[in-house]
Amino acid sequence: MYRTATADFVVVDAQVHAWDGSPSNQAGPSGEAYVAELYRRHRLLDRQPNAVGADEFAQVTRESLRADVIGGHVDRAVLQPLTLDDLFVLGFSPTAWHAELSEELPGRFVLTGEVDPALGSAGARGLAARVRNADLRGLHLAPVHRPGARIPLGEPWLRRVLARAEQSGATVVHLGVGPSTPSWPGVPGWAIPRRADVAAAAARPRRWPDWAHPVRAGSALPVRSPDRSAGQGGFDPVQLRDLAAALPRVQFVLGAACMPTASLCRLARLPNVHVLLTELLAGLRLHRVEAARAFGSLLEAFGVHRMLFGSGYPLIRPARLVRELVDFRFPDELCGRYADLDDMGRHAILGGNAARMYRIPLPAGAMPAAPAAMRPGAGS
Repeated sequence: MYRTATADFVVVDAQVHAWDGSPSNQAGPSGEAYVAELYRRHRLLDRQPNAVGADEFAQVTRESLRADVIGGHVDRAVLQPLTLDDLFVLGFSPTAWHAELSEELPGRFVLTGEVDPALGSAGARGLAARVRNADLRGLHLAPVHRPGARIPLGEPWLRRVLARAEQSGATVVHLGVGPSTPSWPGVPGWAIPRRADVAAAAARPRRWPDWAHPVRAGSALPVRSPDRSAGQGGFDPVQLRDLAAALPRVQFVLGAACMPTASLCRLARLPNVHVLLTELLAGLRLHRVEAARAFGSLLEAFGVHRMLFGSGYPLIRPARLVRELVDFRFPDELCGRYADLDDMGRHAILGGNAARMYRIPLPAGAMPAAPAAMRPGAGS
């Protein structure tokens, strides 16, 4: 919980990753390069004085979750899985490991599952039973083998699978939500660090030469350049629109940088489409005016009751993002263009919306009531 002089804010972080990218779990140079790219992005986005070392960043532990997430004002967190079994021996961030962490820190985490539509219906066999047995509250649609692959959403079997999963308890579907740097066509400029930011990071003292960044114990190979061929990744907004319209009881959560802001705003016509603000909250520090303009447009299109707070931990530790969202004001260049957030809006974005969607019980009176149209089952 985050407390100010006038209000107490319940915080639900809707995007937390508990991964193991340590050298012992890397399946080869591609896994090493993937973790190195994530760490480079972390150094650009986190920007806190007590820096996290590369080895500590590579493997999320119970202790780091307790210190950085629970100790960072977060009351509940939604763990987002990502297997990437071509890059990591035991999976990068599998649901099975999330379940173990949830048992070690009871009452703190919401579990979600993973589906790769590219694998066909065989890859989703038994999904409804897994949802019931593990109490999965949502599903992450993402490539299972390697990052950056296209996610097909137009297959009829996918609608049937998601409908059965919703009946079993997984009522939320996540798309465009992951730790990788957005690289598909049309990604908003505020989601990409400026060259000056990259240059500033490059100017910091290095512990190793560029050609060997980073050298890990157990690895005799230098890290290769990250694969930039993921430009055809992402998903078709038209297919998503049709899928969301066909499944009105399923709540679709899209990353704020998964498509151009104007395209995302057009999807606000569908009442079961929501926005996860992880990349946008990070962009408010790097590209303040551009990101604030996108934030204002999303607020106008979706309203405060269809936006979720997320940190993407360990890419960014959540404490700073919570403080900055509570203190957020539109910059002078946009004054009068957008209405400032009030405390009701902050309550909704920081925790109320996610608590409602993921069925997280909150103490009575912890948060203002949501409009009737936004309660579970409304409009479906």
